[in-house]
Order: sequence, then structure tokens, then C-alpha cells
Amino acid sequence: MKKLKSLFLVISILVASVSNAQIGQNPTYLSPSKHTIAQVKVENVDNLNHDAIRLIAGLEVGKEITVPGDDITSAIKKLWDQGLFSKVEIGYTHIDPLTGDIFLYILLDELPKLKDYSFSENVSNSEANKIREAIDLSAGMTITESLKRNTENQVRGFYQEKGFLNADIDVVEVVDTNGYKTRSLKILVDKKQRVKIDHITFHNNEVEKDEKKSFIENLKVRTSVSDAGLRRAMDDTKKKGVMRIFSRSKFNETAYERDKIAVIQKYNAIGLRDAQIIKDSVYTMEDGNLGIEMWIDKGDEYYFGDIVWVGNTKYTDGQLDTILGIKKGELYDKSLLEQRLYMSPDGRDITSLYMDRGYLFFNVQAVEMNINDQNEINYEIRINEGKQARIKNIYIYGNTKTNDHVILREIRTKPGDLFNRNDIIRTQRELANLGYFDPEQFNVNPIPNPQDGTVDIEYYVVEKSSDQIELSGGYGAGRLIGTLGLSFTNFSTKNFFKKGAWQPLPAGDGQRLSIRGQTYGRGYQSYNLSFTEPWLGGRKPRSLTVFGSHSLLSNSLAKTDAAYQQTSITSVGVGLGSRLKWPDDYFQIYGELNYQYYDLRNSSYFIFSDGYSNNISLKMVLTRNSIDQPIFPKSGSKFTLTTKATLPYSVFNGVTDAEYATQTDQERYKYAEYYKIKFTGEWYTPLTRNKNPLVLMTKFGFGFLGAYNNARGVSPFERFYLGGSGLNGTWQFDGREIIALRGYNGTSPVSPTTGGTVISKYTVELRYPVSLNPNATIYALLFAEAGNTYNGFTDFNPFNVKRSAGAGVRVFLPMFGMLGVDFAWGFDPLDPGAAGAAQADDPGTNPKGYAFGFFPIIGMNIGDL
Repeated sequence: MKKLKSLFLVISILVASVSNAQIGQNPTYLSPSKHTIAQVKVENVDNLNHDAIRLIAGLEVGKEITVPGDDITSAIKKLWDQGLFSKVEIGYTHIDPLTGDIFLYILLDELPKLKDYSFSENVSNSEANKIREAIDLSAGMTITESLKRNTENQVRGFYQEKGFLNADIDVVEVVDTNGYKTRSLKILVDKKQRVKIDHITFHNNEVEKDEKKSFIENLKVRTSVSDAGLRRAMDDTKKKGVMRIFSRSKFNETAYERDKIAVIQKYNAIGLRDAQIIKDSVYTMEDGNLGIEMWIDKGDEYYFGDIVWVGNTKYTDGQLDTILGIKKGELYDKSLLEQRLYMSPDGRDITSLYMDRGYLFFNVQAVEMNINDQNEINYEIRINEGKQARIKNIYIYGNTKTNDHVILREIRTKPGDLFNRNDIIRTQRELANLGYFDPEQFNVNPIPNPQDGTVDIEYYVVEKSSDQIELSGGYGAGRLIGTLGLSFTNFSTKNFFKKGAWQPLPAGDGQRLSIRGQTYGRGYQSYNLSFTEPWLGGRKPRSLTVFGSHSLLSNSLAKTDAAYQQTSITSVGVGLGSRLKWPDDYFQIYGELNYQYYDLRNSSYFIFSDGYSNNISLKMVLTRNSIDQPIFPKSGSKFTLTTKATLPYSVFNGVTDAEYATQTDQERYKYAEYYKIKFTGEWYTPLTRNKNPLVLMTKFGFGFLGAYNNARGVSPFERFYLGGSGLNGTWQFDGREIIALRGYNGTSPVSPTTGGTVISKYTVELRYPVSLNPNATIYALLFAEAGNTYNGFTDFNPFNVKRSAGAGVRVFLPMFGMLGVDFAWGFDPLDPGAAGAAQADDPGTNPKGYAFGFFPIIGMNIGDL
């Protein structure tokens, strides 16, 4: 009996110990058993859904599992894979001795969640904002070691991109006492010293002079692969230097590998297609900067051989040879061959030739056949012309404000037309120049339908704000001038009385409405109103513009006062414009009829002080504009010829030349009489190939004001005034054009007080885009300009100009237009008789006229050359 009791006690102890053991610690792996799950209790994670945890683990009540076995191992792995827990433990509390049912528990420790993150104090706000865009952190993420390591690597990569190769980054957790299992992350940054490239040295890069080539050809080749030429080819790997302004000297591994390819392409372009970098070295110098050395194996020189066309039926071999422009014996340049076949910037390529005539399914392949003894590479160019494709459907996406018809009328690709790639490019330009859409996000997606030989075209646009408000202050006439202006560039008169269209104004039809007021109180008030319908009638691009203005300049006294002075100008006008198809469809013409009435009383601003004058003029403007976009042009040009004239009253008014000498100024200028010609041109040339290119802008302008009758003299109206920043709108009351010349202070210091009848101006600007975000377009610039005004052609001297140079910045805000400031230097003293020189006795002015200081820029200067 005692033996039976002892045996029962031992069995009870063993059962109790097994029932309370964890499965992972059960010693009976050699004898597993099957059990049905009776309960699964989830512990220590009250804020998580317990049913979801059981479902993920695959441990559901009623399921039969093997203990110990793969079911529990698999459940633990599945929970670990969620990346939510720092501890996963699965065990059982007991097994029912009668049914064999098992009672499980899942014990979890949850990883902390990210509440927020911050940077160490040595990281500026602007830098922190850029890092936030580069890293993948957001509130609610689970904090893991992997997350912290990835964040460290991303921040380190951000600084390495900027040249801080030795930046030390550490991400530490900060306990949040106010939240449940939440943490904050502190990103500690020690940038250390910026690592620059001290030198880039090339070995065996020079090429020998070829006696078969001309001096110019040899010079071009040797310059291309000289040390300086190869360094220029490396767009992103630059050595340090005092002239490095727009691109810092820094080292980036990815960019370096890309620049090494660019170096080899320099050799490929001069026929050395086997050239390679056999060895390169990047090493740290004693001062912490880097040195780079490359050893070049140039290989043999190759030439283009015979080029045979196969598969062409639309164009002859001779026509294709002319477009290709490559002759036998020329230095081999694979990139040139590919450019002439597929995509040339000037449209001179075989693909454009076909695709601009509807051959959307066209393809071309250049096959290298052999290389002869003279190292000439013979090609067979195989063409599959395919069928011509016609446009079937046009789809527009993304226009939330602008109506479809406004976009459709600018689209050059029409249903039923042959597919034309050039029309798509022109459409992109036309939509960009509307100013309603972000040109950087414009996208076109042709969808070919080979079955029926058609193509659908999808246009994707992103709306941007184009309306502007001008609220500014300026200084003129010895007073502070306030300006309030509203410009609605996408207005809709059709929806003016439509309920719900005022959000805040009726918009979407592409009409332009401008309202502007300017004053410094009772002494000066000016009001302007204009409206433009760009597609009069809705069928053709013919614009209608109506405008009116009224300005009053006085000495602020009551009108009944005998000393009251008044200069009042009222103007109304109408203009018609149209696009032309000849000489090409970049041309536009605009005609305007304008009437101005001047009412003077004791005025000190005109050639006579009391009376009135009528200025009835007809203006014609011929423009050719191929600029790709209005805010930051990257390519294209613009030429404008403006003519403005009144009737030749002196021909039929019955007044002789002798009688003009006896007339008062009031009588002589009762009707303004003149003719005026202006011609301006500007070019935009990208100097780099990247998305945000460095752009060279060159511009010139010339203007002339003439008289029909020399006895009557040149009109005092419509004259040219040069100097300053061109901002002082108060003085633009007699048709005068105040044209900016930075570096010379004042309203118009370069010109005589009566203005000039001839003007010339020349400008060169180097522009670099800091941001092309449509919400704030920013670019920096360096400029040099020169100009002068003259009293007729007898005084005109294109070399007698006032020069200046400087630097500046422009910021385009959709609601406020173009703003900026230039820091300018003037170099030349003023001519005798100039307005600035006339103030030499004033100790507050510079008797030489030129200045050294800031010149604010607001909008576009009226009469700008």
C-alpha cells in the first residue's frame, strides 16, 4: 500500500510540473502529443486586438496542435514577423487530464511607437525641413533597431550628398512619460568639416596632333580631352576653387561613377571608342580633403565608314543621309549617331522626321556590320516604317479650375490628324505659357492602338495659382506711394451671374481682368482697369482688350485756391490681337487705338502749364515668341517690333513752318504728333543639361521717337527715360517710358530732364534656379548691362553707354507676382545735362551719377527694354 501511494505521489508531481512548464522548456520532445486548444489568453498588450493576434498566430480555439511541434514554432515566427514586439512567448497553463484540451497563453512585450522626432541644436530649420523630406519617419511607426539604423543612414547620406563625408549621426530614444509605450527620437548630427576635392589629375589623357586635320580641328580635339576639358565634363565632381559659385566642390560616389562615364564619352566623341579608365584613385590628403587621379587608356582612333539604309520607302537614301549629316571618314562618335537617329535637341533626327508625319509605330536600329583595315565602322541602319497613325481621342486630366475648352483650344493635336510629335511639344509650350499650370509637372501619354492604327493622347496638368494681388509701397515725388492691384488671369464673365461660381471669383475661361489703384493721398491718385478676352468668338486665337485709366497729380490744395496745381490724364483704348501662321506660327500681331486727354492747371510737369492736349495714337506690335515658359524660361527667344504713331496733323492743319515759331506751346501741342519705333530681342540658352539648368539670357533694345515736321519739333510726349529700377509709377504720366538701368540711382538719372528721343540698352544675365516650385519660384542671377539715351540720331553713339554689373535674386509668388532685389555697381559717370548729373550741387547725391547699392524689383517694368 505504501508503494502505491509513493507511485501516485511521483506521478502527481510530474503531471503538475508538466502542466506548469512552458512548451519551449518541455523536456519530452521525444514523445510529443496532440491536444485541442481550449483557450488562448493574450497577455500584456491590452491596447491591441487580441482576436487579431490569435488569428495572426494561427492558434484558434478548437484547433488541434502537436505539443511540442511546428504549430507553436510557426506561431512565434508569425508574431515576430509583424515587427511589433520585443518579446514573444507562448506557453500553456495546464492540460485537462480528462479531455486533453490545452490552455495556451501568448505573452508579448510591445515595441514603443514613435511620437515625434527632432534634431540636435546645430541643425538649422531649413536644413531640418530638407532632411524631413529625405527620411522615412512618421508618427505612429514602430521603433526598431532597423528603423533607427535606416534613419541614421538616410541622414548620413543627406550630408554626404552635400560633401560632409565624415558626418557622425546618432539616433537616440527619448522616453515619453505622457504616453503609453511611446518614444521620441533625437537625431544627433555632427557634420564635421566639409570634404572638398583638392585636385583632379588625369594621366595619359592628351592626344597627339594629327597632321591630316586642320589647326581648328586639332585644337578642338586637344581642348576636349585636356585636363580642363575633362574636368568640365564631370558635372557633379568638381575641384575646389574661388570661382566655384553655383556648384560646390564635393564628392559623391554615385555621381563620381556617372562622371567617369562622361569622361570616357569625351574620348568616344573624338573617335576613340575603346578608351577606358584602367585605374582610378580617390584618397584623403593631410588637410582632410580628397585627391582624385585617373589613368586613361585611349585605344585606337575609329571613323565612320559606309552607312547603308534598309527598309526605307517613304524617304530616299539621299534624303536620310542629309538628315543624318554623317559622312564617311568622319571621326566616330556613337552619341552623335544616336542623337541623329533618335532625339536631337534641334529636331534634326530620323525619328522626328517620321514621327512628325504620323509614323508613330516607326522604329530604327543601327547595326554595326564590320570594321575595315582603316578602322572605319560600317553600319546598316534598319528601318521599320510601320503605318501612319491618326489621333483618335484626346483626354485631359488634372484641370480642377480651368475649363476643358480653354485647354483644348491650345492643344495642337486634334482628333483625326496624323500623329505629330512636334505638335505635342508645341502644346506643352502653349499650355505652359498660359500660366495656369505647373510646367514642371506637365505630362503627355500617347496610347497607341496598333489594331486600328490610331493613338489616344492623354494630357496631365497640375493647376497652380495664377491670380495676383499687388500691395506695395514705393517712394516718389518726395512721398510714400501705396499701390493696390488685383490681376485675375483666368477670369470668366460667362459665370459672373452663375450661382456658386464665386469661389472667390468666377474663373476657368482664360479671360484676364486687372484692377489697380495708386495713391499717396489727396495729391496723387491713379486708377487703371483692363479686360482681355484671348479668344474672341471662341473659334480663333484673336484677342480683344479694352482698358481705361485716370490719373490726377496735384499740390493737395483746394481747387478754389489760386495756387492750386493740377495735372490730370484720362485714357481709354481698345486693342485687337491675333496669332499668325506666316512666317511661322510663333508670330503674333496686336493693334491698339488709344486716346489720352491731358487737363493742366498751373502744371509744372509739362512743356506748358495751363490748357489741354489730346494724344490719339495707333499702336502696332509684331512679336515672335518661342520661349518655353514665362516665369523661368530655359530656352527660346522673343523679338518684338513696336510702332506707335499719331496722325500727321501738321500736314493738313494749315499751319506753316513760320507760324509754328510764333505759336504758344499750348497751341503747338494741342494735338500730340509723333511716331515711335522700338525693337527688342531676347534669347535664353541653357548652359547645362540637368533639370534645373544654368541659363544665359541675352537681351537688347532700341527705341526712336521722331517728328513729322521739324519746324514743329519732336513731341514732349512718349520720351525715353533711363536709370534706376524703373519702379516709380508716379512719373509715367505723359506716355514716357521709364526704363531700368541698375547701378544708377534715381528715377531716370542717365537721361536729360526732358527725356531722350533715342535709346539703346544691352543686358546679359546668368540665371540659376534655386527652386522651380510653382508656389515659390526662386532664382539667382549675375548680370551686366549698359545703355544710354540720346537727343536724336546725330548724337547716337552705340559705344557711349553707361555700364553696370551686379547680382540679384528673383522670387515669383503666384499671389504677388515677381519680386526681387539686385545689388548693382555702376561704372560710368553721367553725361553733362543728365538728370542725375544736374543734382551735383546736392550733397545727398553722387555727382558722377553711378551708384553702389540695392535696387528693388517689383513686377515687370513698364517700357522695359
